[in-house]
Amino acid sequence: MAAAKSPWLHAWRDPVADLKAFTSCIRLVDLNGDGDYKLIIADAQRRLKVYRNTSLISENVLLDTPVALCVTYNEVSKPRVPCVSVAAGPHIFIYRRLRPYFKFTVPPVAMTPREAEVWTRLNDKTMDLAQAVELLVTERDSGSPLCTRSVDLINTESEEERQAIVETWRGAPLSQQTVITCMEVLKKNMDEEDALSQLVVGTESGLVLILDVSGATILTKFKLPATPVYLAVTGLFDVEYRIVCACRNGSVYTIKNGEVTGTVIELEAQPCGLCRIDKSIVIPCMGNVVHSYHIKGKKTFSLYMPSPVAAVEVLHLQRMRSVKALLVSLHNGEVRLYNDKNLVTTLHVDDPCVGMRFGPYGREEAALAMVGKSGTLLIKMLQRSANLDSSNTPPGPPPEQDIPLAIPKKTKLYVEQTQRERDQATEMHRIFQRDLCKLRLNTARAYVKVLTDGQGAQSYASGASVRLTAQVQGLGPLFKIKFNLQNTGASPVTNVELCFSANPMLYQLRSRVLRIPVLLPSVTYRCDCDIESIDEGGAADTVRVYLFNLNSKVPLLSAVVNMPLSEPPMPE
Repeated sequence: MAAAKSPWLHAWRDPVADLKAFTSCIRLVDLNGDGDYKLIIADAQRRLKVYRNTSLISENVLLDTPVALCVTYNEVSKPRVPCVSVAAGPHIFIYRRLRPYFKFTVPPVAMTPREAEVWTRLNDKTMDLAQAVELLVTERDSGSPLCTRSVDLINTESEEERQAIVETWRGAPLSQQTVITCMEVLKKNMDEEDALSQLVVGTESGLVLILDVSGATILTKFKLPATPVYLAVTGLFDVEYRIVCACRNGSVYTIKNGEVTGTVIELEAQPCGLCRIDKSIVIPCMGNVVHSYHIKGKKTFSLYMPSPVAAVEVLHLQRMRSVKALLVSLHNGEVRLYNDKNLVTTLHVDDPCVGMRFGPYGREEAALAMVGKSGTLLIKMLQRSANLDSSNTPPGPPPEQDIPLAIPKKTKLYVEQTQRERDQATEMHRIFQRDLCKLRLNTARAYVKVLTDGQGAQSYASGASVRLTAQVQGLGPLFKIKFNLQNTGASPVTNVELCFSANPMLYQLRSRVLRIPVLLPSVTYRCDCDIESIDEGGAADTVRVYLFNLNSKVPLLSAVVNMPLSEPPMPE
């Protein structure tokens, strides 16, 4: 069977382009409004490069390492010349006709009141460093986010270095400058390529900002529980819009018409991309899998890949025909094209693609620009007659399913056994049900015996239910066993003792009996047992724990604690 013809045509390859850019820093733009699309790449080496056809026509120096590149339109006059926005650090550098036009800076994040009070008193020298560090640690443990200077002060142990940090920040504003993590474009009132558009910016502090058309004013801001790293924007700002945010905590949140909705998608692995195809949210994860969710949060399907996902992109054709498909780049050098969940074709490249962008390039409608892991620039063209509606392989079960199995012929013994089962079906079912009931009865009796003998981790003796859990702490030779006792019954248990038994050749117990006067219902009691490993080789054994009631000879419950291997004692 001949291999299916690839829909991709090779256009150009530059193996020495020396590019370092991901999908968010690659765009195909009509810079002059003349229909001649060019390739713009914000390189990680702080260069803004512009390619036309097969040559580099422009290169601008950036002031910081870029994280995202977007194209917006802020004028309605013809010809409409776009603005190129480059997000780097806390700034957005806006270029018009590849010349610096405007710079927007993300507003700083204010400190919490307690943190601001600590730094104010440090600046006034009315608080010593030890007390300040203690208050900052308390603030951090309470769940409040701290600024960079506070984290540095806590993590520094030397008194001189802490004093140097305080002197460095003395007199500085009580705020922290955040940085931009992702950026996308939202159309204002018309769904056209050159319509007025606005920037949507995600910051390290968990904020999502929507700027005005000029990029100078913040119109709306949203606070997310985590830092957004990927954005997918659809709709119109003046009509209805939806912003899907993939965050660093492995969750996906949705912003709809100015409100953060309650729909939260929890991922089992960290996301490594995000895109929207109609009413589906496509999220590749680090577990070699691509998930597809409905916009309401319900998973529709998953695609499992043979290699980790490097980048994703939407293949969108709208001039000659309307087609939306998914491009997935893998670390093994494959670039897969999926229509819904059907694999259409696979493109193999020498340099694994880490960033790609699909769109018009030059005078062609469908071009795929790819940046390789080693800096290679590759451009492919999609054939105008390419069939993307169905897969090259037929859908449904594999062809091996149509091959009949080599089933052996029926023997005389098989025929007789089948006839016996038909004749005695009722009796066989009755015997099976009887044996099953006996098995259940024996299991229940054994379980009751374990509980009444006090050999389980939970006991129901004396009309009360007692539960015991143990946890070993330490590396050795000194260990501490922490016990949690809880009376889950309705009546209190009085006059109980917790006894410990260990191998005297391996362990030495500081105390063998702990007396507990009363165990009240639904109250957790915590007690400790110190134990020392006296074996020179650090051998491990078990420690048995018994809970006795003075009114009974049988223990309420018992447990076995598996001790870890002990570290050798430190030489004196």
